[in-house]
Amino acid sequence: MNNFDKILEKIEHQQIEPTPKWYFQFKNWGFWCLFVISILIGSMAFSIILYSIQQTDFVLISHFSHSSWENILVLLPYFWLILLLVFSILAFFSFKNFKKAYKYSLVSILALSVFLSILLGTLSFISGIASFLENKFAYQVEIYNSIEEKKLQHWMQPKAGFLAGEIIDSKIDTLLIKDFSGKEWQIIYHEIFIPPILELENGISIKVMGKIQSDNIFIAEQIRPWKAFGGQDRSKNKKKKK
Repeated sequence: MNNFDKILEKIEHQQIEPTPKWYFQFKNWGFWCLFVISILIGSMAFSIILYSIQQTDFVLISHFSHSSWENILVLLPYFWLILLLVFSILAFFSFKNFKKAYKYSLVSILALSVFLSILLGTLSFISGIASFLENKFAYQVEIYNSIEEKKLQHWMQPKAGFLAGEIIDSKIDTLLIKDFSGKEWQIIYHEIFIPPILELENGISIKVMGKIQSDNIFIAEQIRPWKAFGGQDRSKNKKKKK
């Protein structure tokens, strides 16, 4: 008995039936869907990482009491970094299982997955979708530690020289602000750095670097807008707590 006869006998004995064509088509479409979903979620994560970098005062990190690396590690959006990594891997493995994917090297497949996530993520960031998604998570996911909350952890430290709040009165060389805990402060400033884009008007949220003179008087060395371009004003976007 030759090999062909042996295979035929085995098929008849075990009643093996050919796998229908629709199964392979469905499997291929399933991997396509997983690939697309993985790329979309990966790009969403990357866009919020870009948004986090934009809203973080990396230039001022050296002024904080901890080391620069410690502060960078605190400010990193770990949730989105992990999400980006997980779904980049999923995109890689889903593409790897496509029909004719064997023609491409593993490096090419990985590079394609990462490139698509970065490209779509950058477009989402530019269009403002990242800001919208971050704020949705901040409002609706109770355990989510938002970018805004991380900023507050750093800027609500008046004894360390950092203060933030909303202007409630503005005079020459003097501001009256209410910080984000509700306490009022008199900010005294003279010939200091203030970005040209910042208008010191009532209702504007700011962050101030300087030092405490007394219980509610703060001598400013720098005054900056609370939000970077495309960010949310803390005074108008408070996270809801149950």
